Amino acid sequence: MASPVFIRDVEDVLALRGLETPDLALLQATHQSYRALLLQPSGPIYADSQRIGHLDLAAAAARADSFLELAAQRGDQLVVTPEYFLPVSSLEKAAQGGPFPAEGALWVLGCESMTPARLESFKADCAGHCDVIYEEDPFPAVQGNYFDPVAYCFVTLDSEKMLKRVVLFQFKTAPSRDDHGFENKQLRCGRAIYRFQGKDGYIKLSTIICSDALDLGEDADANKKLSDRTILIHIQLNPKPKHTDYRRYRNEVFRRSPVTTDCDVLCLNWAQNVVQYDSPNHGPHAWKNESGSAWYVPERRCSVKDDEVASNEAKGLYYTWHEKKRHVLHFHYDEAVFALTVPKVLQVGPAVHDVLIGPQLDTRFVWDADAGTWLKSTSCPETGWAEIINADPEVTAAFQSLQDVANRLNIERAISLSCGPHSMKEQWHRVDNLDVCRIPESEVIARATLQLDRDVAATRERQQRISRVTVLGHILQTAPLPAQIKDLGGGGAFIAWSPDSPNTNVFKAGVRPALVAYLGENPSMDMVKRVCESAFELLRRENKDHKNRVAICYRTVTGVTKFADIKQQTDITYDGSSMASITGGQ
Repeated sequence: MASPVFIRDVEDVLALRGLETPDLALLQATHQSYRALLLQPSGPIYADSQRIGHLDLAAAAARADSFLELAAQRGDQLVVTPEYFLPVSSLEKAAQGGPFPAEGALWVLGCESMTPARLESFKADCAGHCDVIYEEDPFPAVQGNYFDPVAYCFVTLDSEKMLKRVVLFQFKTAPSRDDHGFENKQLRCGRAIYRFQGKDGYIKLSTIICSDALDLGEDADANKKLSDRTILIHIQLNPKPKHTDYRRYRNEVFRRSPVTTDCDVLCLNWAQNVVQYDSPNHGPHAWKNESGSAWYVPERRCSVKDDEVASNEAKGLYYTWHEKKRHVLHFHYDEAVFALTVPKVLQVGPAVHDVLIGPQLDTRFVWDADAGTWLKSTSCPETGWAEIINADPEVTAAFQSLQDVANRLNIERAISLSCGPHSMKEQWHRVDNLDVCRIPESEVIARATLQLDRDVAATRERQQRISRVTVLGHILQTAPLPAQIKDLGGGGAFIAWSPDSPNTNVFKAGVRPALVAYLGENPSMDMVKRVCESAFELLRRENKDHKNRVAICYRTVTGVTKFADIKQQTDITYDGSSMASITGGQ
């Protein structure tokens, strides 16, 4: 029977060896934010009975060496690579005098698999350069061939107050689930999850490795210990990072009181579309996966201001709002290095100094094969949006005015209004209220401008919304329009969104804007009524001169375009005409 997993304080582990607890900058409960550097690598990967890691170790080492050099040069206080990535050769080079964390910094490096013999040789080769620490293997006779390690690299003081380099290995405690029990057979499991704690006692940090999450989601005590004022890092090499079992621990955390779960959760996986090789005799297997790398932040500690959200999104960090009241920032799915500035989990001192902006993406680096280094990217990463709207001339025409919009959220807002507003909230367009930015426990993203989530239902929903806008664009150009928006006919009307007129989506030079929505084919009359009421109420509350310019349309099963009769518009004088139903004309 396997031993239970337990949480060990790093302070105790180091004290046994005459080492002090490192005073890590990111665990100091001050108002000074810290810098983080994250590597999301691409494949291909290799997995057999001898090792799991990158297929091309030379290519991986080039990326890893450059990444660690970049981290050391920049002085980032938190540096992370995902499960099974870092070649041991790169770690060895760093430990033996190469790039290494400065005092107060912590590197959390998911490494390629290591056999017990490789661990021993690593420790021997690093003797005199750094202290290498790892737990003893209690069941060598029944364990598999290799460990799945994460290496904590940091500098601390020894008993003589001299700076000492330390590499502390933590091993995955539970094998991943797969159809053939592959990792279950090959993996040598660890028993400890380590916990760092700031010297002031407020903030903690721990790491779980991929399928550690399977048991953690069922262990209430461990879950609590790893979510109370903590930075919890979840490194993965996972084709299905949003699978129910792998995100259960997050659901357990998020459903509890925010007072005891004031934690940041950082999930770092490999990039999208990993290709796996498992033997020279078999062809590669394409995962066709999404990445799922994301940063989860409690409600009170992240900005929803447009400028700050748009700045993140322009560089490749995308906003959503979890139904359990957490902000979730999703990293672009391609290979990249992400450099962020992150406020502390807890900030002790005058509240006026609290930094509540959330993680801010400063720079995205991409690999330059010719230069053999990571270079700053100056362009907005592609999310699949350009391909979608340029695949069909009618779609292109409908979205013409939205093609070059820098703030993708404005596109989402225009789409939401065009598909029919379902909320009467005056701030429906704020990012944490915006319908397509809200995600359920499944964490599936349905934003039209982010073609990143592979979920079938989300893909269908995105396509439906894009199709409705396309049809609406066609109706505006070709169909007879009702009296209240008749001046939008004859060409020249376009779909857009502006904070100056936040409840309208159709514009034309020289005329007042309007809110016009298309609800698809044969919608229920209850839905039509509900949308009509919401749309009319939004403009009524805004109380500007376009407050009556609302029109809701749909198509019948026979393809006839119909504009709904909006009850609230009956008996309103329109442009000096006699009292009549505007929707029905005169």
